[in-house]
Amino acid sequence: MGFQMMPSKCLCCTEGETETVEHTFSEGQVAKDVWNYFTSMCGLTHGGSSLRARIAAWWMSPPRSAHKRIIFSLMPSFICWHIWKARNASMFDGTRMHPTTICQAVFSDIKAGVEIHFNMTLGLFSFPQLYEWSGRQNSLITFQLVRWKARELGCLTLNTDGCSKGNPGLSGGGGVLRDSSGVPLLAFSAFFGIRSSLQAEALAMLTGIQLCVEREFAKVEIQSDSQVLVGILQHCFRCPWQIRNEIEQIWDLKVDVVRISHCFRETNRVADILANVGVSHPQQGCVIFDDISVFPKLAKGEIRLDKLRMSSVRRIEGDVMQIIHGKARYP
Repeated sequence: MGFQMMPSKCLCCTEGETETVEHTFSEGQVAKDVWNYFTSMCGLTHGGSSLRARIAAWWMSPPRSAHKRIIFSLMPSFICWHIWKARNASMFDGTRMHPTTICQAVFSDIKAGVEIHFNMTLGLFSFPQLYEWSGRQNSLITFQLVRWKARELGCLTLNTDGCSKGNPGLSGGGGVLRDSSGVPLLAFSAFFGIRSSLQAEALAMLTGIQLCVEREFAKVEIQSDSQVLVGILQHCFRCPWQIRNEIEQIWDLKVDVVRISHCFRETNRVADILANVGVSHPQQGCVIFDDISVFPKLAKGEIRLDKLRMSSVRRIEGDVMQIIHGKARYP
């Protein structure tokens, strides 16, 4: 006579309900108490009691404070981890699952994560103290005037950009080639299908280089607002396998490329507009603009502003001490 597999009994409730993923991590009494403690402390609301809804409430509502953003990003993972540890301790060691113990363990890991990320030591002993500290005005907002800059006489500038509506999602790319006085020589917008934002950035740059090669444009500097893509092409970052093919093609084609450099988003608006246009014409593939008169209206306006050397305001947020010492991380 054999044994029949039966559902596990929940260890977090006195009623001994059936143990499921949703019950253990979200709907059980212990899980509810833990989630409710942190959501009420942070003034957060969620659209349901499912695990997905609870996690989405933290990850889809990032606050503006850099310190709070770290707390919000770490919180769901640490809550699930410590509920799971408490469940295992209850099953194998006979230790009772208690919300207060789990909340304290979550606080300890969140505090350690904040200390590691910001390279500091905090003399805080409870989550309310940590959350109060994270809301203090210890960040400084500064502003910087930036503008599009062309290369010297005889050198062309190719700005490219990619976008993904969902990352991954419907994606497109765009680019514009201009001479040293800011006059556009060529532009394109392309639809790339379902891609990540990094794949769209790489495909946009590859498309721009291919067009320059086909039209025999030489001495070209490429500007992109993707620090990751530029870092990969400058051999500073390891190349993900998802864009390995595109990166190798770019390396093979960039014979006449003077250099590939990073630019701010505020100085790459023409390419950004063209990339968004690319998403809107999936049936056309790649559309090439050979004359300024056929450029999208928004792109023409930004080209005129760049040609006039008009500046844009760039918002910079950083820790007060980092900005004072010149170590602020600019987005």
